[in-house]
Amino acid sequence: MGGKQGKNTLFTPVSVGGIGDLKNRMALAPLTRARATEDGVVGPHHAKYYVQRANAGLVISEATHISEQGIGWWCAPGIYTDAQTEAWKPVTKAVHDAGGKMVLQLWHTGRSSHSSLHNGKLPVSASAIKISSGHVKVQNNENKEYEVPRALETAEVAGVVQDYVNATKNALKAGFDGVEVHGANGYLLDQFFQSKTNKRTDKYGGSIENRLRILKEIFESMEKEGIPMDKVGVRLSPNGVFNDMGSEDYVAIFDAAITLAAEKKIAYVHIMDGLGFGFHKLGEPYTLEMAREVLV
Repeated sequence: MGGKQGKNTLFTPVSVGGIGDLKNRMALAPLTRARATEDGVVGPHHAKYYVQRANAGLVISEATHISEQGIGWWCAPGIYTDAQTEAWKPVTKAVHDAGGKMVLQLWHTGRSSHSSLHNGKLPVSASAIKISSGHVKVQNNENKEYEVPRALETAEVAGVVQDYVNATKNALKAGFDGVEVHGANGYLLDQFFQSKTNKRTDKYGGSIENRLRILKEIFESMEKEGIPMDKVGVRLSPNGVFNDMGSEDYVAIFDAAITLAAEKKIAYVHIMDGLGFGFHKLGEPYTLEMAREVLV
């Protein structure tokens, strides 16, 4: 956090935009727990879990569904209904009372889902390309093979963008200090970014600028609706193969995504090295130093 650091700075405070002053430079990474109700409502055990980790400078919540369409993990939490939003309030209060700061990670799983989680409707993606192997956890912890998703129609993308905006408003209403847009690990936004999964011929496909258009529209819609951009972060995974990802033009894609984030003056960019999930081996690993060089 805060760019290139010297020695012995890990335990020193740092300010991160509108999220505020963090007591140290450590962050709890988002970790999916699947401990919410089937309706995506968190409970007292969530408050206990996050308070136990509130000694980190920043607590990033588990990935949280922005809409019913975005669901891809049974019993993961949501932030799109009043009940879900209200249930998060005791969690954020508990973390604040423990001296922590907390942001909510906004999640649309895209093709990494199953029709059984959507009343028989196919999951959606940038293009109708199936994850080549593996399975998805559905009701009662059952494993289901991935399906060929339905490509979102051009006119539908605006609705997805609005879902991110509405989820952000709900997160701030619930007391979070900010949000992290999940653009990593082969979930919906990453499916738009990457040439491996985006074969569209409309304004959301083809060039890197077009493939990043959905992220740009999310940021611009947040701005238009009065959301402070210095309370918004984004997560990216340039190296990852998780969820059958990895594109030949990965360096150019993520250089452009980081440039976009900087232009919009968001709070932070969370870059995964991805190697722990498996490296796509399409070139040299994308490094934090490469990301910093984009901003010079």
